[in-house]
Amino acid sequence: MNYFIIDLEATCWGADNVQHKQEIIEIGACYINSYMEVEKTFSKIIKPVAQPILSVYCKQLTGITQVEIDKAKSFNFVMEQFLDWCDHTDEPISLYAWGAKDRQLFNADCEFHRIGMDWLREYFDLKSQFARIKGLPKPIGLDKALKLEEIDFEGGRHRALPDAINLSKLFVKYFEAWDT
Repeated sequence: MNYFIIDLEATCWGADNVQHKQEIIEIGACYINSYMEVEKTFSKIIKPVAQPILSVYCKQLTGITQVEIDKAKSFNFVMEQFLDWCDHTDEPISLYAWGAKDRQLFNADCEFHRIGMDWLREYFDLKSQFARIKGLPKPIGLDKALKLEEIDFEGGRHRALPDAINLSKLFVKYFEAWDT
């Protein structure tokens, strides 16, 4: 079985601003091997099309600069790289993420860029599963879950690869408990 732990960052705006269509601006992923080790990682920034200029809020939240966005490749190009990295050939892949939002972002961006979703077998929302496993009244953020488990967060927050790496720690810890 292949375990691809992913996190996405998307264009965003502060609460006071008009909301626009969100687009994925970063993909971060970890491949967990059968020994429950992070074997390889993937990290790419993507140039958005609808709103190519990041909001101040988005730059402050993620730390992604406009220069990085301007130099980034298209969603189609990065998705091709991501699927190659996943070694996606004829078999669809399964993704594990914190919450349902990343699935919605993939669906919307793949539709917008006319990429079929046949590459995706299943998407597992570990956020809702963690709440069930821990008997929590409602799902909590990844930061709170890591603190609850006394797992130190490594790297910058609101960046795709560090979030995927930290989620991988939680995934491995509760590997037997996830509904996969």
